Amino acid sequence: MISRIFRSVFFTTILVLILGLGASLFISSYQLIKADSDGLISFTTKLENAINKNPSLDLTLLEIDDYRVNLNLIHKDGHVYYDSKVDPSTLENHSDRDEFIQAEKTGKSRVYRYSSTLGQRTVYYAVRLNSGDVLRCAYTTENIFSQALSLGLHLLIILLLAIVVSVILAKRISAKIVSPINKIDLNNPADNVVYDELKPFLERIDSHQHRIKKLLRKVTAAHSQIKVMTAYMSEGIIFLNKKGEVILINQSAQSIFNIDEPEKYKGESLLNINRSPIFCSIFEKREEIESLKQDIELSGKYYKLIFNKISEKDKLVGFVLLFVDITKTKQLQMQRQEFASNVSHELKTPLQSIIGRAELIENGIVRPDDLQNFGKKIRSEGQALLNMINDIMFLSKVESGVKAQSEHINLKSLSESVVDSLKEKASKKGVTLVLDSEDLEMNFVRRYMSEILYNLIDNAIKYNKENGTVNCKIFSQEHKFFIVVKDSGIGIPKEDQDRIFERFFCVDRSHSNKDSTGLGLTIVKHIVEECHGSIDVDSKLGEGTTFTLAFEMA
Repeated sequence: MISRIFRSVFFTTILVLILGLGASLFISSYQLIKADSDGLISFTTKLENAINKNPSLDLTLLEIDDYRVNLNLIHKDGHVYYDSKVDPSTLENHSDRDEFIQAEKTGKSRVYRYSSTLGQRTVYYAVRLNSGDVLRCAYTTENIFSQALSLGLHLLIILLLAIVVSVILAKRISAKIVSPINKIDLNNPADNVVYDELKPFLERIDSHQHRIKKLLRKVTAAHSQIKVMTAYMSEGIIFLNKKGEVILINQSAQSIFNIDEPEKYKGESLLNINRSPIFCSIFEKREEIESLKQDIELSGKYYKLIFNKISEKDKLVGFVLLFVDITKTKQLQMQRQEFASNVSHELKTPLQSIIGRAELIENGIVRPDDLQNFGKKIRSEGQALLNMINDIMFLSKVESGVKAQSEHINLKSLSESVVDSLKEKASKKGVTLVLDSEDLEMNFVRRYMSEILYNLIDNAIKYNKENGTVNCKIFSQEHKFFIVVKDSGIGIPKEDQDRIFERFFCVDRSHSNKDSTGLGLTIVKHIVEECHGSIDVDSKLGEGTTFTLAFEMA
């Protein structure tokens, strides 16, 4: 602003100076010409009177010092017979000159002639004498431009001095004008003492500031409300403006994209958060897409991405991206697919065995002596199918999340019952069962506890060595109770220890019986999770395995 005022004052001053000098030159030139013209008329009139009184007056006696003045006596036929500067015989006839013609007609005349070549103006004043001849006096003067050129050095000095003075004045004036403006307190416009011309402007600023502050409070309140509402949502939310720049990222979205400092991303492009193909496509086609739903994978988790355009009265406002965690749903879906595949495979073998033996009996191929053996095998395979179906149904019930009814149980009594039911199986393999249980009373789902103990001890027997041992210890400590099942069996390879809880997984098929469904440890794992317990496995190949379960006392 100072530079603009400075330029205005400076150039205005210079312009006024130039115009003033020009006007002064013009006026002085005009006054000079007028004075010279009046002097010429006065001189000519006096000379006219002198010649009329004394026609034989010798004009050569006149001493005319001014080189710009010239006298002529012209005969009435236009012949010049006297000239104060040159030989009259060298001059041409003047009968066609304007001043001569007018003087002959009216008795006197005044004519101005300008020479563009010499840059001079000549004033001719002619009068008719009593003798009929014409007396002509001429006075030559320079025009305004010639005068300006002759004064060039002086004008230049004046101009330079004027420029210096103008610069100084322009700086001081501009600084003085701007100083009160620079001191204006825009936070309190109404309290400033300024020029009267600025008061309406400051009043408008004050009014607008009040409106802006009011709107800002509303916007801040709305933004805070949205921030609070979205902060604790389990779904990730990202708001974008119409340029595709980030406005808001809630806490869930920060966790999804591992963002530690969300403020760094505000005002940045969506692509600064993620540059995967789906995000690039959304960013490039954001204005064309009304809404979009797509399952995506981010950092090993699955999300349903929902993209929507936000418009108000057909005017684009921005965009919103919603990320719903569907990892569990995806995992359950994959588990169901895997489960269906495994069930089909596991059911196929016993069913084929049953169907094959039934066909042999139906076709009369089986000898009567073998019928009992065939019937026993068919019953055994059918029992295995029934056991698998029962385990599948029980596992589905546990996985469904339906809360089973707890009841008061004596853990020592229950564990003894389970051990007794497995003693025959253990004795056939020469495995010794050892139970060491505290007399604990608690509330627990009886079926769940039976399944845990039965499956762990049953597996310890199946995967044990001949004449091995199985130790089951149950005890309490610091408001928790622990179940530890340790065997001296074949152990579990380290690479398989993370898979033993998968459906139908068997470490060594050669040690599993036909009545094994492959779901025992899966059931145990799901019951432990359902009851908010923990399970740890410690196994060394060829030495044995230890399962440690911990639950809160209830």
